[in-house]
Amino acid sequence: MESTGRSPAEKGQALEIRFFGPLAVRRKGVTLTLPASRKARALLAYLALSPHPAPRSQLCDLLWDVPNDPRGELRWCLSKIRSLVDDPGRRRVQAQGETLTLDLADCFVDAAAVVRASQEGFETFTPVRLKALADLIAGDFLAGLEIDRNPAFEGWLVAQRRRFRDLHASLLEYLTRRLPDDEARIYLDRWLQLAPFDLLPHKALLTALAAQNRIREGEEHLAATARQFDAEGVDFAPLRAAWHSARGRSAATPASRAIGAEDKAAPAILLSLPVKPSIAVLPFTNMSNDRQDESFADGLTEDLITDLSRNAGLFVIARNSVFVYKGQSVDVRQVSQELGVRYVLEGSARRASGRVRINAQLIDAVAGEHVWAERFDRTLEDIFAVQDEVNGRIVEALIGRLTVPAPRKRPQNLEAHDLCVRARVLTEESPQTAREAYLLLKRAIELEPSFAEAHGLLAYNRWLGWTHFGEPEDPNRIMAVKLAERAVALDPNDAGCHYFLGTILAYDRRWQESDAAFARALEIDPNHADTWAALSDMSVLDGRIADSLEQIQKALRLNPYPACWYFCHLGQAQYAAGDYESAVETLRREETYRTNSRKFLAASLAQLGRVDEAGREREMFLVAHPHFTIGHWTNSQPLRDAAVREHFVDGFRKARLPE
Repeated sequence: MESTGRSPAEKGQALEIRFFGPLAVRRKGVTLTLPASRKARALLAYLALSPHPAPRSQLCDLLWDVPNDPRGELRWCLSKIRSLVDDPGRRRVQAQGETLTLDLADCFVDAAAVVRASQEGFETFTPVRLKALADLIAGDFLAGLEIDRNPAFEGWLVAQRRRFRDLHASLLEYLTRRLPDDEARIYLDRWLQLAPFDLLPHKALLTALAAQNRIREGEEHLAATARQFDAEGVDFAPLRAAWHSARGRSAATPASRAIGAEDKAAPAILLSLPVKPSIAVLPFTNMSNDRQDESFADGLTEDLITDLSRNAGLFVIARNSVFVYKGQSVDVRQVSQELGVRYVLEGSARRASGRVRINAQLIDAVAGEHVWAERFDRTLEDIFAVQDEVNGRIVEALIGRLTVPAPRKRPQNLEAHDLCVRARVLTEESPQTAREAYLLLKRAIELEPSFAEAHGLLAYNRWLGWTHFGEPEDPNRIMAVKLAERAVALDPNDAGCHYFLGTILAYDRRWQESDAAFARALEIDPNHADTWAALSDMSVLDGRIADSLEQIQKALRLNPYPACWYFCHLGQAQYAAGDYESAVETLRREETYRTNSRKFLAASLAQLGRVDEAGREREMFLVAHPHFTIGHWTNSQPLRDAAVREHFVDGFRKARLPE
């Protein structure tokens, strides 16, 4: 985005709108007089940043709480905006039926420039342009434009301020990590000023001071921060621990490390916050006395994760990683640090006598603040409407958008839904649990023949049966394809169904259709971690090793505590890249060791010349997989690249796996 480094005049943009600081509109460098009406200015701001055409009714609700003539007042405000932004012979405020848009395609809008840069990725820009971007975003968003007794607009304004504050913090963090020490300190100081109670900038500063052996300065900063945190009731213990850890590492590492540089020998550190608003939905607590309602609470949690994940403006942690906290009493700040998210949703659910009661609260875990909390008491038939309402409230609170993606098709039979929730957990665990999941899913489809997810999971179940659990390929392969295609036909807006279809079609050698299914899954749900992980496998077998490594890293960031097969795919990609040492380290992780990933471990050890170790891993692998042959593996995998095939065959042969 070139506009972050050059002025609008240099870019030929006659009209510019500035949102950081007080609202300002300039034409050819001359500042224009804004309408006296705050609502007219608020309307201009909202239309300029709206990602979709805005319905007139929505705009009326946004700005006029109890108006006499909302449509008339809206028309009056639009006339003031037109006089400000329209060009001769060109109307920028455009009406399309009952919706309105503001055409600013050839204008410079500072907030839009920041959003585009974050979407393209800060890593794609030079330091000069990133520093210009940091200067651009420095002011408060729409400073002084609060409107009394307008809760809808105030909610939008607060959400936008939070959104751009997070973007600003992420940009400063990126500059802190990438610039030389002397320059990095300037942006680290800005980061600390912007987010004085955020653990990450304090930790970055303490790590840098320890690495440079500036112990006295570190102790002074630690003491001052302790007083600051104590005054606000913020837990200081994580920073004290980080300082002691940094001091311990500094004795064994060069003092010239850049601020925030990672130390591979160090214990796990706090994950950096994503640029987007980031959230983890903790497992809802089952408040019912009936243990059978556990799957109901789990299903509520999983459905909320799925629906939030479909919003491209959010970064959403996957199901596997949040369910490691199930049944535990956890500090949301700890969850925030371990998963690398800013916001945490927690709640409880109780169903009894045909009704459901849900309590939910959204917490800014970094600032230690409640964003909102609400209680829902509805009939059981309204459960999916409650989920939609909670989802909408979170999206509005975090990114201020009042529109949501096209909805998934909800099941009508709650028993079928409960069966499907139980089957989700059982499908991948073992051949025995997979057979139980098969029966549950068959029953779910009998209860509701149009239940798309049940068809998709059953397709995946049949695919796992023949590819991983020793069941015959026929008729399971044909069943898997038909069920997956049926699932997508039943609900084209379910990303999981497209993921299942993409995986199964790849093993059916229908490459283009498989690629299209994966692409559609990520178009619907860019946070779908399983799709990113599966794509990594497909990219390796297609010879696109760099893509594969990038895809599995995306999957692991979205799902830091994943299923074992994520690490199998990571180790496979590292082997394909010739990084055998890393492959051995990955494949010996407790999460994936003793699974069928052991064949890749044996091959990696053999390539390193560690023949005895490779032999031991081969023997243990063959105990669990006595029918494995190299020929069967190459014939059954969706291999598209001959060089990759030969590389894996070479490793298997060196490990002396059977032909």
